This record gives sequence, structure tokens and C-alpha cells, in this order.
Amino acid sequence: MPIIGLVLEPLDTLFFRGGRPFGLGLSGESGLPAPQNFAGALRTWLLERAGADFRRMRGQPSLAAAFAAAGVPWLAETRFRGPWLADISDPASPKPFVRAPANLGLAAGEPVALCPLRTPLAGWSPPSDEPQMLPLWLKRRRPDKSRPAWLTFDGLRAYLQGQAIGAEQLPSGDALYGVEERTGIQVDEKTQAAEEGLIYSTRSLRLKLNVAFYGEIDLPEEHAKAFDGEQVMSWGGERHHVIVRKVNRVRWPQAPDDSPRTSLLLISPAFFTGRWRPGNLPQGALRAAAVDGPFAVSGWDLALGGPKPTRFGVAAGSVYFLEGAPPPPSLCASPDDALSGYGHFLKGTWNYAE
Repeated sequence: MPIIGLVLEPLDTLFFRGGRPFGLGLSGESGLPAPQNFAGALRTWLLERAGADFRRMRGQPSLAAAFAAAGVPWLAETRFRGPWLADISDPASPKPFVRAPANLGLAAGEPVALCPLRTPLAGWSPPSDEPQMLPLWLKRRRPDKSRPAWLTFDGLRAYLQGQAIGAEQLPSGDALYGVEERTGIQVDEKTQAAEEGLIYSTRSLRLKLNVAFYGEIDLPEEHAKAFDGEQVMSWGGERHHVIVRKVNRVRWPQAPDDSPRTSLLLISPAFFTGRWRPGNLPQGALRAAAVDGPFAVSGWDLALGGPKPTRFGVAAGSVYFLEGAPPPPSLCASPDDALSGYGHFLKGTWNYAE
């Protein structure tokens, strides 16, 4: 199936509800969208275009069965990746931003990368089931307590090739998006006036100029025409809308396949059976790990017609350092997670700290 690049440009603020409670006296605050927000919105939009009967999807044991019941079995094999914030100064060729790698720090304000030591430190205790693991270290310099938040596309290419990164390649979140306060009321249906005491506030996501979201979708050729021209789609809470445009697919940088030491940088969150460690890494190949998180997400199950349980996983930016073995094709324990865009990683190269 061809891989299509998509840019989602908001027409207003966006709202993606997190796991925090929202009720009387509390403010609903939007975070950044998770992969399932991206995949769910596009699936719903494609289902509506196909005239699918959503009621027939309820109660089905799996996504594949739900899509088959709705008459769109091809949607079960459609793969999504993203979304990522992206620079759209060139509208046809977006440049995504990714979460700064967890082993990337600052020393006197300059970017530095922590790398595995060749020999363990005194007092170092690796996990009992990973005795070959080594500590991450930075020799001759002491990292600051602050950490970078984002990495530009050019910075990503340099990081994966083991090259130095400039401070200008580490933008802050404030440079990419802001939060906008809004106040709302609940209207009484009979009186058409505000109900006393039912005033609430929300904090919505507003992207900066020339910043949008980029994502990818693997779609059968005969259905790819659905994205010809500009489309309008609702996304997130409160039915806010985005313009969806097909763009040139991003050519993600990767380290050479023959590199003896490979780092796996998660650019999307992931869920593993082994909590912080992907369960399908080659045995004995893991030398070190810098893990961000936890990442928590819930949602609504369209097939079962009810809320999904909260799940905890590893955040984007986590890095796994391998030596002497090729990485697996996917890090996700669940095929459905992989189809929804979780666990997407890029291959880099690394050297020992000395």
C-alpha cells in the first residue's frame, strides 16, 4: 500500500482531553494528541465517506471484525503514523519536530548526549534480567538539571548520525504552541439562559504560525483518492476542525544498516509487555536505555461502545542502545497498537562515552 503524507492544519484551537478529572471547579486542559487521536479521527472520517453503519460495529470482538461488519474490511489493514508537530513554512514539504531524546541534556546551556560506558561504574547494578546493561554517562562535563523539550528535523538527522547538535535545533514548547484560556456556560434548555453555577473553563491548544501536525497513512491505492484536494475533518473534543492536505511524504533519516551499534529512538509512545523494555529486542543485545514517561492514555472504544481502560506506556523520546544484533521490525507488543501509530522508531548510531 502506498504511504501518504498528510498535514492537519487547525482552523481554530484544538482540544485533546487527558486523564485528569474535569468537573465542578476544575479546568479542562488540552494536551498534545496521541497516535490514537490521529488514527481514530481518520478512521471515523473514512467510515463516514464509505457510508458505514456504525451500529453494526458495536459488540464486535476486534477492530478487524468491527470494520468487516461495517463493510470496510480494508480499514483493518490501514496503518497510521503520527501525529507530529511540523514546520510548514514550505507547505508541500513539512519538517516534523520530535520529542528530544531522553539521553540528550544540556551542559552550560550546550547540547550534550549521554552514552553508555564501556565498563560499569562502582556500585552500578543493572536489571537482574539484563546483566549486560551499562550506565549512561557524560565524561568531563556535568549536565544541567534542565532538559531540552523538542528536536528539529535537521537536529534529528544529526542525532541519529552521532553528530553534534546546535542549541538552535532544540526549540522550546512555547516556540511551537501555546495554551488559550476559554470560559463556557451550560444553557438551560427550557429557559435558554445560563444555569446557575455551571460555568466552566478550558485550556485549548493553539499552534504558532507555520506550525501544524504531520502524519502518515498506508492506504490501498483505490482509497487513496479520498485525500485528493483539501478536506475538512473534525478532530479532538468540542468538534473543532482541521484542514487535511496530502503532502510529500517525509523521508525520515536513518543510520546505515551495517552499523555495529544501533540506537532505537522512539518518536511515538509505545506499550510493552515488559513495562519499560520492548519484549522483542534480541537477547543480550541491549546495552543501555534512557526511558521517558510514563505515558498515559484512555479513550472511547467505538466497537464496544464504552470507555477504554487507562493504559500506561513509554513516552516518545525514549532511546534503546543495542550492540551486535539488528533491531526488530516493530517494538509494539500488540499489532493493533502498531496499526494505530504507536511504537514508531528511528535507527541511529552511537559510540561509548570514552
